Formats: sequence, structure tokens, C-alpha cells
Amino acid sequence: MVSALEMTKQLIAFDTTSRNSNLELIRFAQKQLEALGARVRLSYDAGRTKANLFASFGPDEDGGIVLSGHTDVVPVDGQDWSSDPFAPEVRDGRLYGRGSADMKGFIGCVLALAEELERARLREPVHVALSYDEEVGCAGVTTLLADLKQAAIQPRLAIIGEPTLMRPVGAHKAGAVLLTRCHGKEGHSSKPHLGANAVMMAGEFIAYLAELGEELKADRDVRFDPPYTTLQANRISGGTAVNVLARDCEVSWEYRALPDRDHESLVPRIEQHLHDVILPKYRRQGVDAEFETQLIARYPGLCFDEQSPAAALACELTGINALEAVAYGTEAGHFQQAGVHAVICGPGSIDQAHKADEFVALSELESCSQFLRKLITKLAA
Repeated sequence: MVSALEMTKQLIAFDTTSRNSNLELIRFAQKQLEALGARVRLSYDAGRTKANLFASFGPDEDGGIVLSGHTDVVPVDGQDWSSDPFAPEVRDGRLYGRGSADMKGFIGCVLALAEELERARLREPVHVALSYDEEVGCAGVTTLLADLKQAAIQPRLAIIGEPTLMRPVGAHKAGAVLLTRCHGKEGHSSKPHLGANAVMMAGEFIAYLAELGEELKADRDVRFDPPYTTLQANRISGGTAVNVLARDCEVSWEYRALPDRDHESLVPRIEQHLHDVILPKYRRQGVDAEFETQLIARYPGLCFDEQSPAAALACELTGINALEAVAYGTEAGHFQQAGVHAVICGPGSIDQAHKADEFVALSELESCSQFLRKLITKLAA
């Protein structure tokens, strides 16, 4: 039997940065699971360059518990790593490598215990779900859930193994990533009244985001940190020269909203301000001035459900009675929307995710393995 550490090291060695295919890792996992008798189904992206895996142990019936993790990782470009991020190393009780915490540590623990799942006489199914493109908008899990719906497979609950230091998390914020294009009219910068400067348009747009962000702070839920909906621009690009009025400018921005609020009204409200307040001024100078906003990705929040059997199970297995809430997004909200009770609980700390020298403590892998063994024991006939 391969240890959780060795399995995680093998997974880290697959460069599954979101811009790349994850098929090598999926085929590796498929081979491991099918060799143990798991029932495996795959679902693909439109180009069939990426796949989700859904494998089932135990009785072939409705219900069951999903152990879910995403296979993609964020880029290492421009980061100062002490070692090769895709050549995992153990140092001082920690496993270093891209995805060690987010979230190949959890997947490694699950795959390492697959043989124990196969041997156990399970009373209900245990499913292993591996998805693609979580880091760029949870694209894969939507395809996976659609495939399960078409196949009439309805799990009872899901444990999403994002890094929580093995503490049960019962809620996370909703979010969206958007791109707003500002189109102006070029001209000489000495005569700004004869053109429409797209960079200045973008500046007014960003200022409004900041203003609205301050307003949103009034609505609070102290279980989250920060305890309010956040709104910010994170990237801006535009213009051609310092003495030329910019024709085009792009602003990438996001919101992270309290999960049980009407966050979908934010974008229409912002668009209305752009067109009713900011745009008229620039159209007086350039009749073709325009704002265009594109939704890049959106994910639902995970709402607190104190009666959730997923939360109750995670609390029982960890011995921790209090549910926590997090500001980052996961696939749990998608499972909840699909009628599957969901909880987040996995090894490692989110503070290590996406950074150079990402790591997971070996003690966390051991804690996760113990958690999963308790689950298998509980489900054994």
C-alpha cells in the first residue's frame, strides 16, 4: 500500500497548472482506482483536453458520500521557490510543492486509502470526485454535476478537502470574476476635451467600486473574515503612450459576497452607474465611448446549514463541534446548489496556498488519513 505522503508526491509531479491538461493525472488515478474495482466515469471539457473523474466504491445504489478535490493548481510564474515546485521535497516535517496544500494533499490521502475502501463492506457508496479548472472559476465541477444528473446519480453529501487544517467549514462566500472594457476616443493629450480617455474612464469606474465597497461594509456577518461583501479591481491595462489619450483600457475585478445575500444584483447596479453617471460625460467628448462588462467566472456561496448531515459528519469525525466560515470560494457551493449537503474539511492551511514554497505539514496528512479511516470504519457493515 502506498502511503499518503508518497501518493501526494506522485500527484504533485504532474504539472496540472490550470492552463495545462490534467489528463495524465486523471489517467493515473483512473488506473489506480479501476485496479481496485471502483466504478469509474469521466466527463470532459469541450475540447476533451481536461476531464473530471467520478469513482464509486461500495453498493451500486443512490446516495453515498463524495470525497471531492480539484486537480488543477495555480501558476508558479514569477515566484521565488527554494526548490522545483513540481519535484516535491520533504524538509523539516513539511512536504513542499505546488498543490501540496491546495489540494493534492487531500487527494493523495484519498487515493492512498482506496485499497481500504475496496476491502471495507460499505453500507453505502463512497465516491471519489476529481475535477478540473477549479482555480479558474469552478468550471469542471459544473460539468461533473451535470454528468451525474444525466446519469441519475445523486450523492447524499460531499466532503470537499480544501485546506482547513482539518477543521470543519460550513460556509464560504460567493464570488465572481469580471472584465470591464473601457472604450474611448484617441487624441493628443494636450487637448483632452477633443477625445475620451479610456484610462480616465477606468479610473472613475474603479473609484466607484471603492465607493460601493465601503457601502457594502454596513451589512455584516461576523462569522466571516472580513465580515462583509468585498469588491475590488485587481488588474488594469490600457493606453499606448503618455501623450496619447487612451482608446482602450481593461479592468479585471471581483466580488466576494456573503453567501445568503442578493449578490447577483451587484453587477447590474454597477453597470447602471457606468452608463447613467460616468458614460454621459465621456460621450460628450467621444460619441463612441462605451463600457462593456464580461462575466469570466462565477461560483455560488456555501450557506450555513446547522442541520446539514455533512457538517454533522465532519464534526463527529474531527471531534470539533463548531463550524467555521471562510472568505475564499470552493466547489462546495455548487454541490449544495445541486442538492448535495456539503462541508469543507482538508489537510493544510489556506495561508500556504498559491504562494512560493507551498507546503503541507506531514502531521496534517496523517490527521486527514485518520479522518478518512474513521469514515471508512463508520460506513463499514
